[in-house]
Amino acid sequence: MKRKRTIKRLSLLFFGGLLILTLYSNTLQSMGLPKVLVAFGREEPLVHVFHGEGVLEPVIEASLSNKSGWEIKEVIAAEGDSVKMGQTLVVYVNREAENRYLDAQAQLKQQQLVIEGLQDQYVKASQNNDTFLIRNVKRSLENAKISLEVGQRNLDSLKEALASERELKAPFDGTVRKVNAVKDMASASVGPDIQLASSKQGYQMPLQVPASISKLIRIGLSTDIQVQLADTTETMSGIIQLRESASRAIKGSETASQDKGEVTTNKRIWISVNNEKLRGGEQASLQLSISTPNESGILVPNEAIHREGNATYILVVEEKKGALGNTSVARKVHVQTGGANEYETVVKGGFFPDSPIILKSSEPIQDGERVRAKTNKTNS
Repeated sequence: MKRKRTIKRLSLLFFGGLLILTLYSNTLQSMGLPKVLVAFGREEPLVHVFHGEGVLEPVIEASLSNKSGWEIKEVIAAEGDSVKMGQTLVVYVNREAENRYLDAQAQLKQQQLVIEGLQDQYVKASQNNDTFLIRNVKRSLENAKISLEVGQRNLDSLKEALASERELKAPFDGTVRKVNAVKDMASASVGPDIQLASSKQGYQMPLQVPASISKLIRIGLSTDIQVQLADTTETMSGIIQLRESASRAIKGSETASQDKGEVTTNKRIWISVNNEKLRGGEQASLQLSISTPNESGILVPNEAIHREGNATYILVVEEKKGALGNTSVARKVHVQTGGANEYETVVKGGFFPDSPIILKSSEPIQDGERVRAKTNKTNS
């Protein structure tokens, strides 16, 4: 009896040791398997994120100078001034133009005196009943009146030119962005005398965005924009526009860029901002997050997508149950892909959302090969 008990104990110890050795050997064997980092897909909309920076410029801006290049007599406007339409910005002087006006005025007076003299002659000729002299005086009087009309029109033109050229007035309500005018110098000597920006039309920032994002942007969409004002950053409301809505010319609406051997087309959009604190030239930035509508599937990290010819596939980890424990095996799954952003791709069908997707491995792996999986915590 005692001997049977001893044999039983020895048998248990033997089989227990054998089991431990088997498990230990499996553990040692698994330690030598390729290590793979896995993550899980997400059933969520694909979100495109775009970060853009630029400079706010006036939607409408005018470069103003004296058309005739007159000398600057007085500079009234200063940079940063808010002005109203019709307000005087610069006063000019031109002695030659003023002298021409005075000469024309004097010539007109001389012509009037000539007419008065002819009228006196006509009266005298009529009193003497001198028919021949009457006809001559009438012709001379008619000719003098025509000369008087021409002189009056010339005087009016010179007066109007003096009035328009003497003062530079604001063509609209706005803000003076720059003053180049210098007293006693000719107009436009160092660029436009005044650069005036419209205060009513606001400011805009052009941005180049990938075509994949621009086609998702809705015209008139409101977005927050971060604007640098002096030493502070302020959040303002901006409106997205796909086409320039004002007279300010910004040439070109599309550009091509090359990234990783692929040529992509960028679209130009404008962010318009209207805020009384703006003066133009401020640095601004924004971040757009736009969901892709009507595209169902599972979001998979881009690094998990593989291509083989025209086929696209992912590698997933498949668990196999066994008497001595479960084993992990890599399986190739062919899939169809949809839209993609910088980080993720929409995958349609082919696997379950809870399937562990292999992101990368310690060494090249084949379909059906045993692996040792580790979860990517940043994705889980």
